[in-house]
Amino acid sequence: MFRLEMLPARCGDCLLLEYGLPGSSRLVVIDGGLGETATVLWKRLESLRHQRGAETLEIELLVVTHIDNDHIVGIIELLKAGHPTLKIHDIWFNGRPQLMGLPAAGSPAPVGSGLPGDLLGDADAGAGTATPPTPADLLGPRQGDELSGLLAARKLPWNAHPYWQGRAVMVSEQAALPLITLGGGLRLTVLGPTFQRLYKLCQGWLDVLGGTDEAPAASVYGPADLLGRSDAWPPSWSDAVAGDTSAANGSSIMLLAEHDGRAILLAGDGYAPDLARALERLRQERGLGDGRLPLDAFKLAHHGSAKNLDAAVLDKVDCSRYLISTDGSTHKHPDHQALLRILRHAPRRPELLFNYEVPTTAPWRDGRADVVGLGFQNYATRFPARPGEGLSLEL
Repeated sequence: MFRLEMLPARCGDCLLLEYGLPGSSRLVVIDGGLGETATVLWKRLESLRHQRGAETLEIELLVVTHIDNDHIVGIIELLKAGHPTLKIHDIWFNGRPQLMGLPAAGSPAPVGSGLPGDLLGDADAGAGTATPPTPADLLGPRQGDELSGLLAARKLPWNAHPYWQGRAVMVSEQAALPLITLGGGLRLTVLGPTFQRLYKLCQGWLDVLGGTDEAPAASVYGPADLLGRSDAWPPSWSDAVAGDTSAANGSSIMLLAEHDGRAILLAGDGYAPDLARALERLRQERGLGDGRLPLDAFKLAHHGSAKNLDAAVLDKVDCSRYLISTDGSTHKHPDHQALLRILRHAPRRPELLFNYEVPTTAPWRDGRADVVGLGFQNYATRFPARPGEGLSLEL
């Protein structure tokens, strides 16, 4: 079994990855959506516990990809509840202690860090210039994040895997991409974040905690328009490309999850150029050369934002299933350009999988003839069987 569920998390992400033999499968939770999503997630976990007839449901790994309300608040609420029937073996999250432990930009990696080589590239690049502030300087003495405080107070396992030893989950520019194998044989290749993105998070720490790190969505058609900030149907192609600038999004933990010959790319809200570079590194490490990386599913970054998906990413993967988690609220995702890029660059007929049937997603099913009529390749769509269920993909 290798199954990914996109739980209904409104504009956010709450993913449940199940792998192994039926009846004894193991679980990984990735993000928890908004505060209200905690109830959705808890009910699903309790359902699984009852199905197994177990007193305690064990979670191999909980990943909080980054500090962003639509990913983190549901996890905070879940952990605050302190459910005694839930046991989590490890939690991957880059919070205040991990950021405080980062070296200053331009410094070599600390000896004994467990991450080989110079995390920051050329250690001599900044020679003769003023020493940049350390992450501890940038974070300040009193500012913290709620999840870090909760994990510390509850003494929960936090980046406890021997590879991390409590330090930041990140990739080195000088070493191979981290490959972690969990109990039950799930292989997780860490594709991001880099040191540079975590350092940028430190620089924007107050903005991130204050909620001003990402510009609010605004539609040229007014607040009642549900077809996106500037999207109108039918969609039309644009060559313009704009990148994400949110420090929080750029610090996302990005993963390639593999089990029993199947692979799912989980991109958090990560930057497209960072993901493209990581995929290129992975292709070379695996001896693929210019060949595409085979994927069975690709959970799109940032809920299908055009700022987080480009041709450089799509041309490096061989994938036919693209998953989008959003109800279209707040930022009116998914963006038309993101999905049109998939249709233009996917090497075979793609399927678009949505965990909500709403005005920003339903036209991709109902208006498929409009899209194909514009010269894009044909495609399939998939939606939840019933409203409020989310969507499950079994590979």
